[in-house]
Amino acid sequence: MQRFRILLGCMAVVMLALMLASCGDDTEDLEPVEWPFLETTQSLKINGTDFDAYIAKTEMHRRRALNGIAIKENQAIAYLFPAGDDDVKLRFINMPDPVDLVWVGEGGKVLDINSVPAFSQATFPHQYAVKGARVVLQVRSGKVKDLKISKGGDVKTEPNLVDEAKEAAGEFARIFFLRNERPEDKPEDAPSVQLKVLEKAEEVAQFVKDRDDLKEGQGVLLPVGSDWHQFWLKEAKGKWCGCYLESAGRFRTTVISNIYENIEAKGGSDLDEPIYYSPTKATYLALWKGSDFFTKNEIERRSPVAVAGVDTMSSDDVTYDKMEVKFGETVLEARLANSEEQRKTALLDARSLEPGKAIVLAWDDPSYVKINAPSGVNLWYVKADGGKYTISEKHDNTSAGEITANAGSRFVIAVPKGFEAQGELKFPYALRDLKPSVEPLAFYSSKQKDVVTDRWPGKDNNLKGVVHMELAVTDAEQTRGLMYRTSLRKNHGMLFVYDAEQDELTYWMKNCKTNLSIAFVDDKGVIVKIHQSMKAPVPGTPDADLERYESGHAAKFAIELDENWFKDNNVVEGDRIFLAPRLLNKE
Repeated sequence: MQRFRILLGCMAVVMLALMLASCGDDTEDLEPVEWPFLETTQSLKINGTDFDAYIAKTEMHRRRALNGIAIKENQAIAYLFPAGDDDVKLRFINMPDPVDLVWVGEGGKVLDINSVPAFSQATFPHQYAVKGARVVLQVRSGKVKDLKISKGGDVKTEPNLVDEAKEAAGEFARIFFLRNERPEDKPEDAPSVQLKVLEKAEEVAQFVKDRDDLKEGQGVLLPVGSDWHQFWLKEAKGKWCGCYLESAGRFRTTVISNIYENIEAKGGSDLDEPIYYSPTKATYLALWKGSDFFTKNEIERRSPVAVAGVDTMSSDDVTYDKMEVKFGETVLEARLANSEEQRKTALLDARSLEPGKAIVLAWDDPSYVKINAPSGVNLWYVKADGGKYTISEKHDNTSAGEITANAGSRFVIAVPKGFEAQGELKFPYALRDLKPSVEPLAFYSSKQKDVVTDRWPGKDNNLKGVVHMELAVTDAEQTRGLMYRTSLRKNHGMLFVYDAEQDELTYWMKNCKTNLSIAFVDDKGVIVKIHQSMKAPVPGTPDADLERYESGHAAKFAIELDENWFKDNNVVEGDRIFLAPRLLNKE
């Protein structure tokens, strides 16, 4: 995914004002929107030298200061942080002039000093991190030497910023929901939530799992790159609210594109864990602890929002070629193999793994984890129980043959010969959040009035069944289809996706070994034709004698399942399918 810069905050306010102005009398004067992060300085002494300082005690102010303020000779910026176990991080995406950073810990000790170049002299972003910092001083380049500040020494500030850091806010920024019907509201008076602004998609899993300390109204904001997106809440505790945001209208105002309330993890298998979707291409995903935030505050779709002082970069797609699997302090660099071909190759590679390397083999379903292992590999089965990952079985220096384990998880780790694990297994969050490779598809009643666009249909939508689909999108995949398969797993099949609706689709059963059924679906998601039984032909049947199965109407999708599946599940022509919006809207 291409990286690009996204700016929210001040621009959102300007665009909102312009939008409101364009809707009324051209001669009407509008009061400017007042924001709580307007820059003000205060007097600060650093080792006896006077500065005008901008002091940032909240995430909103810290992010605003990071990339929105240029400092002069007699000015400084002080970033204050509460005490915590994690590294304190500063990430710059530009810098007008070169500056020095002084990282100050408890008692005024200087933990580190960094020099940040000007934007014209280097490629950005630049990120710096120091554990235990409570204050970071930003001054113009060369000023550290004048102030006689050195790493390991002391720095004295008046007022004492280390003491003031006790009142500093944590890692959250604030998002304001501006009601359409009440534009006179000041943003600081509008309903809001506290969100940690993330840079990478896998950080969502890291932030929402294993967290008992999140309070209601606290969560994450993730840039999703103006694309289709989906999320789930696997291993997240309690109920959550969320929304997708997009840029819309003449002035590209940021608005709510979809709303989610009272959603939660189900704790079942990954195949059954609910997934939530952006019904349109989205820019941001906001997700936080809570149950009925939108209902309680009377906030609706298309309402404008603003995120105070946030300047961030969109994230790349999650990659699985370099991950860390940790046993205590011992680290193995791992890559993922989660298709049949990848697993076959990985098992051969596992015979000669270098020290410090590993391969993680993944399946969609724990009950399907069976390995035809070559001799001499070390395979460790991972068990997942309530978010805790452990090694349940070890098969070291295997003999060639099939290995079946009752580990209850989707993952197996191939480790180097002679490797001995010491300490607790720390399984990568990117893998803990790995969704099944098959695509969920749900059928619901034609009597349902509303079309479902953002989540699996439930009982209220007259749900008739959920199946798991292998995708056939390319010409080669569609030509091969389910040829040579001798059986299908229960509620599993294949979905054929075409770039555009076809006037008519025609299928046959060439080289198929098992009887199937098929449903043809138009570009609105409506089933236009079902064939309950497509018989596997007698081997050697000439192509000219193979029966054809036609859609009879224009269709964009074909769904193949076991024989009589649609009849057995009371799915009829005219019923609808729910499919990930990126597929339903594929052009």
